[in-house]
Amino acid sequence: ENDSLQVHVLKPGWKEFVQRRALGRFRCSQCFHEWSSAKAHVLFQMCRCRGQGMVWMRAFRQACRRCPNPQLEEPEFSQETVERLLHNLVLKILKYFYHLPIQSSDLLEVVVDALVVGPHDSTRCEGCQLGVC
Repeated sequence: ENDSLQVHVLKPGWKEFVQRRALGRFRCSQCFHEWSSAKAHVLFQMCRCRGQGMVWMRAFRQACRRCPNPQLEEPEFSQETVERLLHNLVLKILKYFYHLPIQSSDLLEVVVDALVVGPHDSTRCEGCQLGVC
């Protein structure tokens, strides 16, 4: 995990994959309010050099809308969502570094059926602030 990763800021030889619209759960560390968001985004940056691979990831955070000075909170993902994220990451690795033909239809949707109430609050979304949303 690397919270300093930036979208489209890559070292030579590195590739990027942004998984948009994952279902994440958040909990405010100040008031303990909980919320779900279908716009939890995850940035992966990967490279393959000297026969070894490396993947860095950054999950974009959100802030509580109930607190006046909220902190950005990390998303939590269900096991099913993590499995789908990793499935899509592996497909991107196969495409980028092993040149296998991967279709966009091969990628899994990572918003699983869940009740998400209310509009997305872009003012409290780190992904929106950084141009990912």
